[in-house]
Amino acid sequence: MLGHTKKLKSDHPARPHSRLFGYQEIEKMSSLPWQQHPIQKTTSAGQLRSARRIIVKIGSALLVDPQTRKLRGAWLDSLIADVARFFSRGQQVILVTSGAVALGSCQFDGLDRPLRIEEKQSAAAIGQVRLMLAYEQRLKRHGFASGQMLLTSQDIENQNRRHNAWSTLQQLLKIGAVPIINENDTTATAEICFGDNDRLAARVAQMVKADLLILLSNLDGLFTEDPHDNPLARLVTEVRCITPEIEAMAGHSLTRYSSGGMVTKLMAAKIAMGAGCGMVIARGTEPYPLAAIENGSPSTSFVPIAKDKLFAGTFDELWPPE
Repeated sequence: MLGHTKKLKSDHPARPHSRLFGYQEIEKMSSLPWQQHPIQKTTSAGQLRSARRIIVKIGSALLVDPQTRKLRGAWLDSLIADVARFFSRGQQVILVTSGAVALGSCQFDGLDRPLRIEEKQSAAAIGQVRLMLAYEQRLKRHGFASGQMLLTSQDIENQNRRHNAWSTLQQLLKIGAVPIINENDTTATAEICFGDNDRLAARVAQMVKADLLILLSNLDGLFTEDPHDNPLARLVTEVRCITPEIEAMAGHSLTRYSSGGMVTKLMAAKIAMGAGCGMVIARGTEPYPLAAIENGSPSTSFVPIAKDKLFAGTFDELWPPE
């Protein structure tokens, strides 16, 4: 499956180039808690190949064409092909997906203003059906069933509800179904306004003791600056500690339907790393995005700082209120 050569059209900009460093600069970089391209001690490909349980987060900007507001079907075909290949070699994959509001918003065509909360909730209700149908159809072609779970922060913070969610996930994986998780945007008003699936995915990774969390993005990973603003911005290939310097590199999401951005991805990294789970931020805009990571495409690898620390720290520390 890694040998796909079929080219699919992409509407996304080309990747910004990373700057190369001289020998003295490389020596200086070795003492930092993060590494810049081209030095990469812990490769994302290595993390992915060795992981037994993987969480993959897919954002609205990857799933839904911003102009047509329709699903990027060919891209989703390629992602599910990657997922099926992982299952075939004994790995478990849990998908955390956005896209419900984006897919359902077409029901409100003609409005010249942003959707109100109740309209977003209705769009989520409509779009979630379309979203799950798209996943179900594609997984079925590979012989897999799919199981939907709609969660809020309360479902993970509450011990009983968290136990029930984890039991459901275990059973889905046991019977060979692919769990597909999204926020319950139809009832959780706060999540629609301020929530994001980056941290939800990290919480799921923490709950199920995942080995690796993959956040697919429209960038190659974390850059020293926003590469759209500064073409000389450098890709950070490895992070071992989220320092104030690292946090200063993050920017906010500028897409219409995305609620995250690099800020929330670093928040997710804190949760994942604190629970002993590795994390990768990688470009997801091209076909077969998981195969691309395996084949060494640029990415940022976050190395866990603890092992077997399920629910390390308090929930307020790991998922602070907005």
